[in-house]
Amino acid sequence: MAKKIPITLLCGYLGAGKTTLLNRVLTNQKGYKVAVIVNDIGEVNVDERLISKEAKIEDSSSLVPLTNGCICCTLKTDMVNQIENLMKSGKFDYILIEASGVCEPMPIAQAIETIEIGKLDNVVGVVDASRLVEEFDEGKALLKEGIDEEDIESLLIQQIEFCSTLIVNKRDLVTDEQMKMVRAVINKIQPSVKVFETTKCEVPVEEIIGTDRFDFETVYASAGWVKALEEDEEKEEHDHEGPSRASGTPEHHEHDHDDDDDHDEHEHHHDHDHKHHHHEHKHEGESEDEYGIGSFVYYRRRPFNREKLDRFASAWPRNIIRSKGVVWFSDEDDMAYVLETSGRQIQAGYSGNWLASCPPAEQKRVLEEEPEMKKDWDEKVGDRMIKMVVIGRHLNKEEICKNLDACLD
Repeated sequence: MAKKIPITLLCGYLGAGKTTLLNRVLTNQKGYKVAVIVNDIGEVNVDERLISKEAKIEDSSSLVPLTNGCICCTLKTDMVNQIENLMKSGKFDYILIEASGVCEPMPIAQAIETIEIGKLDNVVGVVDASRLVEEFDEGKALLKEGIDEEDIESLLIQQIEFCSTLIVNKRDLVTDEQMKMVRAVINKIQPSVKVFETTKCEVPVEEIIGTDRFDFETVYASAGWVKALEEDEEKEEHDHEGPSRASGTPEHHEHDHDDDDDHDEHEHHHDHDHKHHHHEHKHEGESEDEYGIGSFVYYRRRPFNREKLDRFASAWPRNIIRSKGVVWFSDEDDMAYVLETSGRQIQAGYSGNWLASCPPAEQKRVLEEEPEMKKDWDEKVGDRMIKMVVIGRHLNKEEICKNLDACLD
């Protein structure tokens, strides 16, 4: 079998320093013949001109500009086809993709994973240290006027959460104390990522290409919200207080590697058997670090009233950085949803059906096969539940839980 061609995906918001890093790699390719795919939605190929000029690329076919859409949605198929064509040309043995600054990395990684002759080697996130200070300093930046502020914070969080290498650029623009706060926030969002603090993206090229650092399930499972749920389970087991494991990940549609049909790929909520299962809890009180960054798990066996939750969403606390988990709505009793928030952006997506909505024979079979589920089975509501982690700064857990409880039916 032919050796798979490695791919590095480069993500980061506009102005973070992606093009600077790209040029650094292209002028020192470490023995590889690197092809570059550039996607710059809403721009006029400025990046391509910069790259061509500074990297002195002689063969223009190694630059594949995608300019009429975002590669995390409309151009995903085009991107996959173009990568495969580049690989089959025999001219290149490494692919470097610079994603648009407004792209979430996970869907792009999912698309890349479908390429049989390629292998995703590294997902590199580039973030601006000074912007992180603004976004996470008590949410002050979110009070500024500007239509894109909510989306910016959401993207920053997702670009930190789903990468195997994180470059915190423009280190020279923040103080040591501010940088400590930034690192504390990063550690809560993605505790396992390899972090480099840089000025002008000065990082060894071998940390960007040829790293063999990316593994989809490892990166997915190491996100801070998953870790918080795992820690909660460990406490629960230690204290012997009730159920310790939920029916499985609610995240079926997001880490499914074929996401063309990502909302209904799995028929039942219990179909996955990944290590990053969600865990139940009954703990009150979580510690904060010296910067006031903490987390807790909200767990209830009653459904949300969709209208009440929608009203509360418009007043979602600004100091919640990230929340994610499985939710149950009273108007759709059979369906499990994943609710996630990044900054002020809130969304819920269908994740499959609760086992409790399946025929009794099916319920019996699954409960016998999965004893952990049997422990958590509630005679009245089955596996239906609300269970989500909340991460933020100076969280008032009691008040947040009270407000969420007011949204229950």
